[in-house]
Amino acid sequence: MSIYVITPEQWQTQRWQNGGGITHQLCRQDDGQGLLWRLSIAEVASDGPFSRFDNIDRIILLLTGEGFCLHGVGDNLQLLDTPLTPFAFAGETTIHCSLVNGAVRDFNLMTRRGAVQAQLQVLTIGSAVQTLPLSPQTLIYIASGSVNAVLGARHITLEAQHTLSLSNETGNVQLSSRDAAEIIYIGLSGTSA
Repeated sequence: MSIYVITPEQWQTQRWQNGGGITHQLCRQDDGQGLLWRLSIAEVASDGPFSRFDNIDRIILLLTGEGFCLHGVGDNLQLLDTPLTPFAFAGETTIHCSLVNGAVRDFNLMTRRGAVQAQLQVLTIGSAVQTLPLSPQTLIYIASGSVNAVLGARHITLEAQHTLSLSNETGNVQLSSRDAAEIIYIGLSGTSA
């Protein structure tokens, strides 16, 4: 069992080889075959291709900026211009990204197909306590506001851009907020390394 709060100071930041942006890796888990899952935030500064990730399922959400278009995920382009609206696609898809009007920041969940099952929800947390079930791996990213999390006797305060990582915990987590916080709540199963 483990409980971690990941702050932006702990992110691992890497510039893209093509110079079109940077990726902040929040957390990940690997096994002997490589990546099991990864949570990251990308800052996209210019149009360009997405990196290819074979056998990886991806979910992407716009965090800030006016949006971007994904070309190659079907007959029509996919416009992502509403913050915190999830869009899922296969990592091996050849995708070109074009920005709507300037740089954007997006949130990414990657999971290895057939090994990890992911559930992702965007929730608004208010003053009424919201009780959420825990998965073998639970990740809660605070997109805006401040959240109080209760796990049994533990009380944790989470600020915007914090990620709560709960591994092999059982039961529920109780969340509340005084400022209508927005969160990305992720449950992963099949993650035992």
